[in-house]
Order: sequence, then C-alpha cells, then structure tokens
Amino acid sequence: MTDFLTTELLDAIEAKFSAEKENRQLSWLERSRYKLEVMKFRDALRRSEQQVQAEHLKRRREHEQKFISIRKIMMCQRNQTWEEITQDFRRQYASIPPDDEEAKAEFKLMLYNKYYFSPTLIGNIVNQSPKTIWLWLEEWAFENEQLKR
Repeated sequence: MTDFLTTELLDAIEAKFSAEKENRQLSWLERSRYKLEVMKFRDALRRSEQQVQAEHLKRRREHEQKFISIRKIMMCQRNQTWEEITQDFRRQYASIPPDDEEAKAEFKLMLYNKYYFSPTLIGNIVNQSPKTIWLWLEEWAFENEQLKR
C-alpha cells in the first residue's frame, strides 16, 4: 500500500492539513489537486485489490484442476470408488490420537498439499466446518509461510 503513496499525494494531504490547521479554505487549485491525488490513490488501490483477487481465483482454479486429476488417478490406482477412498481417509484421521495436534495438522496439510483436497472436503473428512479449515490453513500459512496454494 505504501507504493501508492506518491509524493504528489503526500504534498496534497499536507497542504490540506496545513490549511485546516491555519483555519483557512483551500484554494480551488489546491482542492482540485487534492481530489485528483486521492482519486488516483483509490483507483490504484482498487486495481491492486482486483489483481490480488484475480490471482487468488486463478490459484484456486489450478488447485481444483489438480484435485480432479489426483482424484481420477487415485480411483484408478486403488480400484475403489471415491466414497471408499474418503472413508479410508476418515479411518486414517480417526486413528490419530485425539491429543496429537501435530499429527492432525500434518494429516490436514497432506490432504491439502499432496492430494489437493478442498477445505470443504477436508472438513468432511476431519468432521470440521469448511470455514474452520480455511481459517486454519490461512493461519498456518501466515505462521509458516510454506503452504502451497
């Protein structure tokens, strides 16, 4: 965000605040310059947010495509239906001791990173809401900065 703070914008803000401090009105030129710089800042910020959203959506689509491919491969390799495969993952998760948080975390990360499962599917397997899984993944990524997206 600091990239969007141009010297022109900072000068315009400074002029506005100094005018307020001196209890005087901005001149037409100063007011127009201030409005223009604020408009440029807002536009740049909006474009940046849209770009981030587009990149995030692209990564999610890629993740979904990888999941679809992995799912087909797993079904062929294991010669099982998708329901049987998810049941197998549920059994694996249930076999983890309840107090072993690290093993549970590793299991969820394996489902997300290795098999490209969605947070919704991971939530179904580990019996948690998709929102909880999303928040957990985001928190883990923030703390570790290693999570593949």
